[in-house]
Amino acid sequence: MITITNTKTRQRAQFPLPFTLSSLSKIGIDETFEGVMFIEGIDTFGYGLDGYLSFYELKDFLQSYINQQNPYHFNYMMLGRLQQDCDYFLGYGGRYEPQLWAGSVEGQIAEMKKLWQSFPEQEKPEWLTWEQILDYEKKMKNDEL
Repeated sequence: MITITNTKTRQRAQFPLPFTLSSLSKIGIDETFEGVMFIEGIDTFGYGLDGYLSFYELKDFLQSYINQQNPYHFNYMMLGRLQQDCDYFLGYGGRYEPQLWAGSVEGQIAEMKKLWQSFPEQEKPEWLTWEQILDYEKKMKNDEL
């Protein structure tokens, strides 16, 4: 539970995480609210200033919280990191293998395949397909590029 205070009216209420933004109406807050809210009971590090958040900062914070509750959150982040390494390797990295997270093209691609296959079918990332991973493998193993 977190406590949110409307700093304009001093109304406050407790909310279970996650909650819908429409439930803030009970303390006089909606998307037209132009003030700040004070949040207690959770670290809002990276959002707002010392616990004070605007409506849109709270909206972003809640989306981040929901994303982190996904059991595949870390695997998505790791796969994204590995993909960025591949892009760097093929571009400005000058094909220098020690810069890859896995230290080698084979290890990098193997880890990407393992992570991608770990997602259930309905949770597979839309931003990186199996075919794209195979394309990275082909490009990274081809010294001619």
